[in-house]
Amino acid sequence: MFEQERLIGRIQRRVAQEPNILASFLSGSFGRRADDPYSDLDLALVYGDEGARAKAWRGRVELTQSIMPYVPFKSFDAEHIRPYFHVVLFANGSKLDLRFDTQDSSIPNPWDGQIRILKDTDGWARSHQASSEQQAFPQPAMSHNELIALDQRFWVMYWDVLRLLARGDSDKPFPIYLELLHFTLPPLLQALPATAKPRTNLIQAVYSRDATVTAQHMAVLLETYVAARSAVVTRYHLQFFPDKSFESQIQRLVARLT
Repeated sequence: MFEQERLIGRIQRRVAQEPNILASFLSGSFGRRADDPYSDLDLALVYGDEGARAKAWRGRVELTQSIMPYVPFKSFDAEHIRPYFHVVLFANGSKLDLRFDTQDSSIPNPWDGQIRILKDTDGWARSHQASSEQQAFPQPAMSHNELIALDQRFWVMYWDVLRLLARGDSDKPFPIYLELLHFTLPPLLQALPATAKPRTNLIQAVYSRDATVTAQHMAVLLETYVAARSAVVTRYHLQFFPDKSFESQIQRLVARLT
């Protein structure tokens, strides 16, 4: 739908012209041959040394533009995900996650066990794939200390949202609500199996200009959080003991306000 194969062809021709790119391959759904019309492209560009990579990184926007010169795009550096990582969206809907690696920095990893090789000057990509196939995917986990930190943050931020909603204010608590979701939901979602009911119940977000409606959602959010927390404690055999006195008093306040 978004002309991915056309984009792949242009990428392959472009990397063939660049002698400093020693290897290039697609990972993700295209590497697994499990792509669909909505898949993005996970592209690795592999250089011989740090100097070559640094030079290429400085020219990342120009490189992107040279791949699809007549298609407008927006892009940003996603180094919060990993170093030398650039994300691109073309106006035709094609999305490209572009990582700049060196042969030394790209260690074998399970995500590169299935790749679609676009360029392989000296056989490095095939060797890297073979080594990556031997790596196991990391298992999700949450430690005792991680859960304690998450739980402390949840209750404080949760109440900060609810007390403002109870006042009838739907503007001020909105950014706090977003932070609450950001700091709480992703770790819990990652720690639980995709099919676990406590996890699926967490996948909801409701925020309305009507503070009463949002407050009612907050009561549901509290229930789903406590259930997900219990599932994490059971799954990872954590020595976590909730402060029942504190939580029961907050829950009574929540029931009164919602």
